[in-house]
Amino acid sequence: MHQNGAAKLIGLVVSLPAVMVIAGLLLAAADQPTEFAGQVVSASGALVVGGEATNPGHPVVGATVHLIPTAAIDITTRMTASAIYAPPYPAELYDEPLEDAIRLGGTGFPQATTDSRGNFVIANVPDGNFFIHVTPAAEDTEHLPGGDQSRRGYPAELLRGQSRTIRISSSPSPAAVAVGSSSCLGCHQDERHWQETAHKIGWTVPGAPGPMQDFSRHPDYFDALEWFTETDHYENGTHLELGDYDSQRNNDKFRLRAFGDARLPIETTYADVYLWQNSDDGKYYITIVNTLNPTDPNSPAHLEIKLLYGGAVHDQRYIVSVPSDLGPRLGWYTLLRYNMTGRDNRLNRARRIWQDYKFYLWWAPGADAQYGTSDDLITAPPVNTNTIQAMCASCHLTGWERYEDEATGQFLVRAVNDPGGAMNIDDDPEMDEINIGCENCHGPGSEHVANEGRSRFIVNPMFLSAERSSVVCGRCHDRRQGYGGEIVGYTQALSVEGELARPGISRHELITKFTDPIKKGPTMQGPGRENNIWPDDIHSSKPHQQYSDFLKSKMYRNDRLLVTCSDCHDMHGGTPYPRSLIHDPDDSSSPLCQRCHRVDVLSHMETELNAKMKGELTRCIDCHMTGTANTGGIAGSFGRMIETPPYADAADEENNAYWEGPLKSHVFDVPLKTNIGVSGVSPGRAMPIPYTGACGTCHIVSELPFR
Repeated sequence: MHQNGAAKLIGLVVSLPAVMVIAGLLLAAADQPTEFAGQVVSASGALVVGGEATNPGHPVVGATVHLIPTAAIDITTRMTASAIYAPPYPAELYDEPLEDAIRLGGTGFPQATTDSRGNFVIANVPDGNFFIHVTPAAEDTEHLPGGDQSRRGYPAELLRGQSRTIRISSSPSPAAVAVGSSSCLGCHQDERHWQETAHKIGWTVPGAPGPMQDFSRHPDYFDALEWFTETDHYENGTHLELGDYDSQRNNDKFRLRAFGDARLPIETTYADVYLWQNSDDGKYYITIVNTLNPTDPNSPAHLEIKLLYGGAVHDQRYIVSVPSDLGPRLGWYTLLRYNMTGRDNRLNRARRIWQDYKFYLWWAPGADAQYGTSDDLITAPPVNTNTIQAMCASCHLTGWERYEDEATGQFLVRAVNDPGGAMNIDDDPEMDEINIGCENCHGPGSEHVANEGRSRFIVNPMFLSAERSSVVCGRCHDRRQGYGGEIVGYTQALSVEGELARPGISRHELITKFTDPIKKGPTMQGPGRENNIWPDDIHSSKPHQQYSDFLKSKMYRNDRLLVTCSDCHDMHGGTPYPRSLIHDPDDSSSPLCQRCHRVDVLSHMETELNAKMKGELTRCIDCHMTGTANTGGIAGSFGRMIETPPYADAADEENNAYWEGPLKSHVFDVPLKTNIGVSGVSPGRAMPIPYTGACGTCHIVSELPFR
């Protein structure tokens, strides 16, 4: 079985370079010398000087190969949000299963150091089960810890007397720079399907997608543009109304509705909003007409849509530029959101088709006036700190670099020049690679290209430990924020020096060097706190937290098989399933879960629940991946209804209809009714709460037992 797995890994090596080889023997102690592969190895564990390391690859010298006893992994201490993000951060003692174990007890583990040819011998393998982990020498700045055999526990009998070739990842030096994905695809044509992924199409120029963007897996991506009527005058466009400012709401402080739609009442209208495509220049615009203050000198304001933001999952946002007559603003801003699962027959404002998304930033009150109380509110561009360049771009560009515009003092960004780029976003005339390119996950490729792509100077996440591989994704799929200086933004892992965290780093380095302790990450609900975590201190309530949820799962930290994101998602795409999943999530036999969990689902449910739920139609994820989070107020689909539609108004709907949260929990537990946040909550607001995320579609909240 192991040989078959090794053969498969060798096949991966061919298509994914970055291969470093450690050839070694893991031997049991014996009274007599043991002969293996034509060589005599003494029982004392002398290092073997054998032939050249197996190609492809090169030997790694001076690395320590540890056999980490699976019993050394802390699997009893429950990970919580406060343990991860609240001082004194106790999770730092156990949030990296293998490296924490080595740090705390590695001197007592069976181990060996590789010789000048990369060979090693561990002469005494005691009874037990072990993870095999490679730690490069302290002076070795090229290679990264882990190895392709670090993710599963092996019984001693499969290690004794066996020869293993362990592959670890290389990495580029700090001097390496991005070269753009077009350079990568020159050699890696077999990975072109990566262009179909949401990573690559997340930011798109409306009406002009880039040559490295493939929307075939997402046929609904451009549906919202049908609302933008092609016309020579904005008043012929789709007409929306916006009003009723509410400072207590998050990003949607205004109600937004189709013009005249009385089902969503608006008491005070602030603006008429028009969606249109200019028939003269072909560009898409959102026009704001200030109805609250007809004397507004900036009304109407015609805001050109520079980018569509999203559209492969959940929602699509519209990034606009500031017209020159509104002042020297070079940054771009979000304005509206299109809910891809929304319906205007849903009365809750967050579940309709069009929604306000930071529209409040476009209003300036008169002297000492508050929003909604001034007679002279005018249309005005947002402040510099809310640009998508400052807030979002670090997770969405390849070769990201921040710079300050000398003329205006505004912070803008650069991306790597690439002939296959989708737009020019910076201060040079070349096209840039917006979105997530190869180098976001594999590191800057200049040295790898200079080495003619031969197995070095590029990160291969498959050969990292599971914990380091997860960090590759966790740099963005987490609400932890980096240092931003005076810029208070939702910024990817960013150091004080303004450098982004590169792939291959440890979680410890991510937290200590690339995370601002003042903006450490998700917090629980409560007075003066962000509400990114439900009051159970476990489950996320907001998006971009898959990584912090996954840390709390048993798949991340156990004594058998350490799982990482790429075990379920094909990071290069090429699968026919949503989210680039390796198997069909809608298949009731749950093939993705059953690869590791051989479970008879019916008997499992009878044991755990004393019921069969939906019988053979029940998927594992129905209970173990509940919709705990929403994205900026967007809920998913109708769940259980106490009374069926039509509802009289939004309050009637909220009191009778449960909702499925659109973002699935990656804790992979079955949330229990221990969340005090449900007390007295109406059904329409209860659904995203963890333990009602799936259960509430069938059960009345008050009937769910506390445990």
